[in-house]
Amino acid sequence: MDYDYTSCIEISKSAYRNNIKFIRTQVGPNVTISSVIKGNAYGHGIENTVKIAESVGIRHFSAFSTDEAIRVLKSTTKKSQIMIMGMVENQDLLYLIENGISFYVFELDRLSEAIAASKKLGKKAMIHVELETGFHRTGFEWAEREVLLKLLKDNREHLRFSGLCTHYAGAESVSNSVRTQDQIKHYNDFKNWLNSNDIHFERYHTACSAATFSYPETIMDMVRIGIAQYGFWP
Repeated sequence: MDYDYTSCIEISKSAYRNNIKFIRTQVGPNVTISSVIKGNAYGHGIENTVKIAESVGIRHFSAFSTDEAIRVLKSTTKKSQIMIMGMVENQDLLYLIENGISFYVFELDRLSEAIAASKKLGKKAMIHVELETGFHRTGFEWAEREVLLKLLKDNREHLRFSGLCTHYAGAESVSNSVRTQDQIKHYNDFKNWLNSNDIHFERYHTACSAATFSYPETIMDMVRIGIAQYGFWP
């Protein structure tokens, strides 16, 4: 069936390249820029965005869910890294581990299931441990730290500590400045506690688009850039 569309969107590769170049000037040469492609790449199309992003040097993508991650996997021609920030069903874990897709763990059930899947496959699960720092949505609470530490230490051979992360609530608004500063402090306290207990991660990442530009102290090993890659302020 043919459809007559009354509107379309055109993505300019040169404009996208310029946006990434500008973001690079803000974060420096050694920080990984992860292209966030949740919500069908903010409506621009995952497949389109992966192709354009890789053509300008992006090699890391952040998806919300397993189905989005699979679309990135099928679209990449550069063997880019893929990370899932949100929805993962336990039955998806074997597929993710087998295909080298990393994912957030933010509660004990997912961490335990990831360990079990890793043992079954004989391959390490690539995990990003998310900390609850004041957003009050997902993440390990400070009160859970001892249980978390024991699970991580006891299962080192089954886990690859790919990242330690958090998300800042409303970092684009100056009215949330105090809360954001509190979150930054809480993240650093949690990070330092884990490090002091011999748990270290490949990447430390907390900054979304808004935090990248408003709170440069949140620019660590990687920034997760969503709407800003298209030239919009969050």
